[in-house]
Amino acid sequence: MKKKNIAIFFLQNLLKSLLIIIAILLAGCCSYLISYQVLLKAQEDVDTTSQEIQDILQEAKTDDVSKNLIYVVDKENNITHVMLEICNTTTNNMDYITIPARTDYTIPMKMYQKLCTVNSEIPQIIRLSKIRTYFDSDDGYGYGELIIERMLGIEISYYTVIGDEIYANHYVEQKITTPYMSGDIQASVTMDVSVASDSYLAQLEDLGGEEAKIEEFIKEQYVRVKSNLAVLSKIGYLECYEQLNPFYFHYWGIPGSFSGKTFTVEQEAAAEFINDLENNTKTYDKEQDYSEMPKGKKIKSSKGLNILVLNGSKITGLAGTTQEKLTAEGYTVPKVGDYSDEVLTRTRIIVTKEGQGQDLAAYFKDPEITVGTVEEGYDIEIILGTIDANE
Repeated sequence: MKKKNIAIFFLQNLLKSLLIIIAILLAGCCSYLISYQVLLKAQEDVDTTSQEIQDILQEAKTDDVSKNLIYVVDKENNITHVMLEICNTTTNNMDYITIPARTDYTIPMKMYQKLCTVNSEIPQIIRLSKIRTYFDSDDGYGYGELIIERMLGIEISYYTVIGDEIYANHYVEQKITTPYMSGDIQASVTMDVSVASDSYLAQLEDLGGEEAKIEEFIKEQYVRVKSNLAVLSKIGYLECYEQLNPFYFHYWGIPGSFSGKTFTVEQEAAAEFINDLENNTKTYDKEQDYSEMPKGKKIKSSKGLNILVLNGSKITGLAGTTQEKLTAEGYTVPKVGDYSDEVLTRTRIIVTKEGQGQDLAAYFKDPEITVGTVEEGYDIEIILGTIDANE
């Protein structure tokens, strides 16, 4: 009888073990099928990435107002400079906007998912200088165009890639202050801006508006550069180039701010700034006078205001580190704490009055500044996101 009970007990446990194993296998199969369907759907959602690159290649063209993204690369294909050339064939104006190569940008999630199908190791926070290294082929310049279009909120007509030896012959860097509007506040950014060198200006002046010389010059330049715009389309600019005065070209820095070695574009202000240049109906009739350019209305200082720093990243110690950094810069940060709601990616700066907190944006990567309610006794509340833990 005892042996029979032991046998029954053994069989019962064996059956339970088999059922557990079957349950685990079923769960694994279900998980696989669900994951497969999710990935399949994700692939359907993001499968347009390669097509978007083909669209860039096919749609590159000259418009009434064309925007040419200029990459400058060294011999290892590292991007050293980025400029946006805006050619207006109506006014015959030419504007060049410098975008620092050390600009960091957080790729929106949907776009990031698409790019991960091309390179699963691409970071969500990218640096413009490294765009080319994230991709194996020259398609990287096309992906870069997509990313910069999203960052600036514009459509780019085509891109051109020049070597650093051409850049050194054609451009010099000059510290320029660019005024712009940030919401209702006039602000400014000061940076090293790429401007045409005296020797390059002399070379352009020597063309003398002669059609044959300009056409030959464009063809000669295209032998030395990469572009997704055909040389014949570039020659479509011929009439405009005949009217252009190279000494009237204007040069700007993209709206944004520096924080240490990193630059962050102020996206809304940049889109508005570029739109204003595109829609400018006045022809430049004299050289750009930097001494007459407005320096911008000084941004209101947050020093003297009580600032509360909350850790919305769940990364231990980030709030304390931020408190030390801001206090060392002269800001008043009496207290830090934890943010109990969702984990934030972007840092959020909540101010009680419009125009506050603009100076604090320089200490964070692409922060969101909003007017709202903060804890009693404080003027500004900073909720830290995970993006600012990646120094």
